[in-house]
Amino acid sequence: MPGTVLITGASSGIGAACARRFLAEDWSVAAVGRNREALERLRAQAPERLLAITADLTREADLAAIAAAAAAWRPRLQAVVQCAGDFLARSIEATAPAEFERIWRLTVWAKFALVRALLPHLGRPAALVHLASLAAHRDFPEETAYTSAMHAVIGLARAQDAELRGRGIRAAVVSPGTVRTPLTERSFPAAALEGALAPEAIAGSVWHLVETIREGGYIPEIFHVPQNSA
Repeated sequence: MPGTVLITGASSGIGAACARRFLAEDWSVAAVGRNREALERLRAQAPERLLAITADLTREADLAAIAAAAAAWRPRLQAVVQCAGDFLARSIEATAPAEFERIWRLTVWAKFALVRALLPHLGRPAALVHLASLAAHRDFPEETAYTSAMHAVIGLARAQDAELRGRGIRAAVVSPGTVRTPLTERSFPAAALEGALAPEAIAGSVWHLVETIREGGYIPEIFHVPQNSA
């Protein structure tokens, strides 16, 4: 039976692909992102089933506004999918503490704080799916801020699941390697994206995790390894 999902990072990339997948499955989607025009283009696909929420996930006031807007639109959420994030490839010496903190605030803190804000609005059962990365399971140089944040996302999901499973809420993770998105196209040379994953493949795994949890099963993490990975 279709439900309602809130998706962050829905302006582009994996988040937008997740929004399209859930809309295709007849779900209602509260799409959160910074790019209002991109969110409105998504909304045009199913105006009655998509709520566009423009917000900055690093601001606590915006998180409260997201929760209030979603609750006013639909009384209960059956899933929360957190795709928002950023990438930083710099040496330790070149990574300013403020940049390290920015990556962690968007990628880790926001995932915790948004779930906290949304807890009163989650149905039973409900699925929390966090986007992490294969970087949490492999060693890459000059990615200290990003890699450490991905480790934290996986730890956060495990801690949330341990605390919330008794309430009918399960938390899981999708950990892909390189995915071809506007972010990676800005961050990597074209040659590094040969064989990269498509956002739609990751969206399929997100959908599978949500459906598995709603049917009473549980998968803690799904990995995606690109063709160009050793």
